[in-house]
Amino acid sequence: MAGRASRKMMTEADEKILDCLHTRQSFLIDAGAGSGKTSSLIRALDFIRGPDRSSVIGEGQRVACITFTNVAKNEIIERTEHDPLFVVSTIHDFLWASIKNFQKELRPALLAFNDRLPASSRRKQDQEQLAEALKTVPTIAYSDRGANFLEGRIFHDDLLGVAHIMFHDHPLLSKVVAARFPFIFVDEYQDTDPLVVSALLDHLLKTEHPPLIGFFGDKMQNIYSGGVGELSADQQAQLVQIKKEENYRCSKAVIDVLNKVRTDIQQEPAGANLPGGAVYVSLTGTAPDADIAELAVQKAQDVFGWSVQGELKVLFLTHRLIARKAGYADLLAAFDSRGSFTQDKFQSGEDPIAAFFLKKVEPFITAWREGRVGRAISSLKERPIPIAGAAEKARVKAALDDLIKLIDAGGTIEAILMHLRAAQLVTLLDDLEAAVAGPVVAAEAGSPEAAHQAFLDLLLAVPYLEVSRYRAVLENSMPFSTKHGVKGDEFQNVIVVLDDAGANWNQYSFGKLLAGTDTSESRERRTRHLFYVCCSRAKDKLIVADLGVGAQAKIEALFGASAVAM
Repeated sequence: MAGRASRKMMTEADEKILDCLHTRQSFLIDAGAGSGKTSSLIRALDFIRGPDRSSVIGEGQRVACITFTNVAKNEIIERTEHDPLFVVSTIHDFLWASIKNFQKELRPALLAFNDRLPASSRRKQDQEQLAEALKTVPTIAYSDRGANFLEGRIFHDDLLGVAHIMFHDHPLLSKVVAARFPFIFVDEYQDTDPLVVSALLDHLLKTEHPPLIGFFGDKMQNIYSGGVGELSADQQAQLVQIKKEENYRCSKAVIDVLNKVRTDIQQEPAGANLPGGAVYVSLTGTAPDADIAELAVQKAQDVFGWSVQGELKVLFLTHRLIARKAGYADLLAAFDSRGSFTQDKFQSGEDPIAAFFLKKVEPFITAWREGRVGRAISSLKERPIPIAGAAEKARVKAALDDLIKLIDAGGTIEAILMHLRAAQLVTLLDDLEAAVAGPVVAAEAGSPEAAHQAFLDLLLAVPYLEVSRYRAVLENSMPFSTKHGVKGDEFQNVIVVLDDAGANWNQYSFGKLLAGTDTSESRERRTRHLFYVCCSRAKDKLIVADLGVGAQAKIEALFGASAVAM
């Protein structure tokens, strides 16, 4: 079939994957940046749906492909030509589809999950009260409105824990899933939650007739908090280990730097790789309002004689500078107040409250601004009242017009939420509904509830326009981006901005990474992974611009003395 990966050149890693498929052995593939990991995944799927399809897959069976994001899901669906043999879904959708029909077993699983939550958790309910409530709840539901255990509603993070309990306590569940899916592929395995990996390897793979489980990814590209990163030695022992060391994307100069950043995989140029260039420029002492990209390009030109032509992407490895430049500093400050875990979730767009605005509100605002009436209305399909009849359509149109005026006049997030609620344009998240419905009962000082209320107070006071600017950055609508916004992407020329002063010191330290002096193994690993992912986006020229003070000897060892401008 046209577009199939099998028409591309086979690599040694691809041959090993196909051998595993022939012999029904589960495997783990670590594919370095730019190595064509997705092509290898598509090739494996193409093998299963090939001429021997009927002998590989039994009647009524499907192939599960679990992805980390909806973007990746849609890409795989497109590249396999919408073949109904494949059930391509996000991790959460796969888990919910696996357990939702076991309602009798879901109740005790939810009780067990609630019991294991720490006492400080805002979601935790009194165990006896919850047991009584669940007796009258018609069904346990997975909701994107928020968690309310007493009503039988679980949310994103709850689902992972509840599903793990289900697989652990009910071996029949693993048998049912294994019988339905003889092949389960996990895309970007390094970002998969450890509970999901455990469900697959400790339960599904231990059934009498286990599925073949294939993990595709790269432990070095684990940059999302909560991801498993590297599988444990015991988990790896259950899988055939495969490395994919080609690099089709990066210039030869960039590949040379990448091979010094990591030692477990040494890549070789495998396509029409450009000679390219990779340099380090120190911008210590740069004024806060300076154009960092312009200064970096000018210094590269002055010192190295570079002429940077074509596409240029500026990657900020921390959010402080980009938020200020893009105009959502107050929004970032509100989310920063909740700690480092929430900061990371906000940067990736995964935080539930941030995701509500990005997925439920921004789509119809953007469409309405652009005059795409049909798209705006379709984005409102989940609103409480269906848009039917001339009167209701006119009311919705007027509400949307007023919404845009309110936003452009500097309306706060609180004002926008109240408008959305009054016009019944969208169902609010439980937390946001409670925040604007008022009055809010003051929480006990120092409690998690008090901290959450303080965050909501900050959030509601932020001008809503900052949400739209934040969304534009995540969608790469601006000429700069953050670490999470570029994973999997590639650009002709890249500037990577190191800014230790704007970093969360518990999470990252680029100065210590480049000096080789970090005493925290976990922080050094996180920083190295982030640096590797961003540098490996460049197809031609790479400029690493450091706003801090670097250790010259170590930097020269990485880039070469002739490619360093202090």
